[in-house]
Amino acid sequence: MILDPIERYMRDEAIKQGIEQGIEQGVLIAKLDTAKNMLDEGMSVDLIVRITGLSEEDILNVK
Repeated sequence: MILDPIERYMRDEAIKQGIEQGIEQGVLIAKLDTAKNMLDEGMSVDLIVRITGLSEEDILNVK
């Protein structure tokens, strides 16, 4: 199948966007996992918010 330049551009942009979204999701999952470990170690929610950049709500939902 031969793609014209517009189709090729659109396909490439969709691939880039998918990769970026996957990376963002991976980073969020890692932060949530870190927050859970920090909670398990007895760290305060306020400190976890400052370190991870997650919201208090996100951290409380990870318990």
